[in-house]
Amino acid sequence: MKNLLYLLTTLIFVSSCVTPSSNENQENESTQEEVVDLIAEEIAVKKVMKTYKETLESLDVTESYALFTEDSQVLEQGKIEGTYRDYIANHIGLELDHFESFTFSEYEISVVLDMPYAFTTESYIYNIVLKEDDRKVERKAAATSILKEIDDEWKIIKTHSSSRAVK
Repeated sequence: MKNLLYLLTTLIFVSSCVTPSSNENQENESTQEEVVDLIAEEIAVKKVMKTYKETLESLDVTESYALFTEDSQVLEQGKIEGTYRDYIANHIGLELDHFESFTFSEYEISVVLDMPYAFTTESYIYNIVLKEDDRKVERKAAATSILKEIDDEWKIIKTHSSSRAVK
């Protein structure tokens, strides 16, 4: 009888360790759903950053304002440029008029999510060909951006980039 009681206790213990309860199944399912959602969110963040890069390459930034919040902040080469609208009006928008082409290569991006925020780090080489004299500018660059999910859309709230000559 003592052995039988020991055997039953052991079986109950082992089965409780091996077979998840219905609550644990629900927790596992919701965790899996969150992982799928995080993957989708990461893809959405990368799409925003890719769209921004493609907008610059097109030399036409008219559609890019929707990627940024109104109170966004742009920092470049050690200077606070202001909002994205300020950056377009007073810096990059003026420069794009002088570019024959603006292309990115060796592009890499990493994303860290901490909902509702996303933090990106990008590295790339950009090449510019100037209209006036076909002069080429090649720079190795890095950028970090903070995005926030607002009404189910990712928006850039802060971005900082810097570059140096390619060696």
